Amino acid sequence: MRIDIRGILCYYILYKKSLAREVARLKKTELFDKVYFAAGRLNDLINKRRRLSVCKCTAVSSRLPDEFDGFRIVHLSDLHSRRYGENDTELVRVCARLRPDMLAFTGDLFSRDSDTEKILSRLPLMRALGELAPVYYIWGNHETDTKDKALMMNERLKELDITVLMNEKAVISRGNAHIDIAGLVLPSRFYRAADGSYRSLPEVTGEYIGQLLGENDRRDFTLLLAHTPLPFKSYAEWGADLTFSGHIHGGMVRAFGIGLLSPERRFFPRYTKGLYRFGESQMVVSPGLGKFRVNNPETVMLCVLGKRNVQ
Repeated sequence: MRIDIRGILCYYILYKKSLAREVARLKKTELFDKVYFAAGRLNDLINKRRRLSVCKCTAVSSRLPDEFDGFRIVHLSDLHSRRYGENDTELVRVCARLRPDMLAFTGDLFSRDSDTEKILSRLPLMRALGELAPVYYIWGNHETDTKDKALMMNERLKELDITVLMNEKAVISRGNAHIDIAGLVLPSRFYRAADGSYRSLPEVTGEYIGQLLGENDRRDFTLLLAHTPLPFKSYAEWGADLTFSGHIHGGMVRAFGIGLLSPERRFFPRYTKGLYRFGESQMVVSPGLGKFRVNNPETVMLCVLGKRNVQ
């Protein structure tokens, strides 16, 4: 079968423009959010039995200490209200099979409309993950929108020896070597405007990241946990060697390996799933575990660190 690449490309451009115009009209009303919510509920009903997918990648860097060659990081993000069996035992089983040296959870452990009981019901999951390997957790936009509940959860997570990074840094040691890990938490205004819209959101710059996290010591290899992948170039500018992000939910609907929509209601977001590079900096984006999705399986990411020897 012969595929007309030019025809597909032309269709893609026309489709994007027409769809963007229609969505711009819909965004002026509450209809868009109502349809999105209803689609998510329908998706939950249809997919009561879910199968987790695993996506593997290797991030290779000459800056990585030799001792961390082969270091295995399981990356989870955007669980929201999704359940994987009682106490999420299926999710724990998949993570255990991947033999992690560390787990990174990049936000939205729960949804902003979750009550306290639902939020605390995530503790057995986090306890079980912590028994597999050290867990590092940051807030997403849903935690940021519900600060009181999220701060309460922080205290409970710390009791389980989960490392919660709130614009803070920590050190991961292996043998005689170490790497730095930083957790970036952005204010709500970077995700949604005060009027509830997604228009004219402020830019996340490398300078602003420095204000939150401090200057990066570029002598050390640095992992950055940052919920949104959209400011990838700014993360690289700040000095992150490897960033872990989520937030985009894989683009929600995927076709031909392309994600359709971001939570900001923007079409064809640039970073949706997998490993990306900008100069010497790399970023792993998780498509997440919850929310409405089509042709976009709930995914556990595994990133293996590799040492590149300089010739």
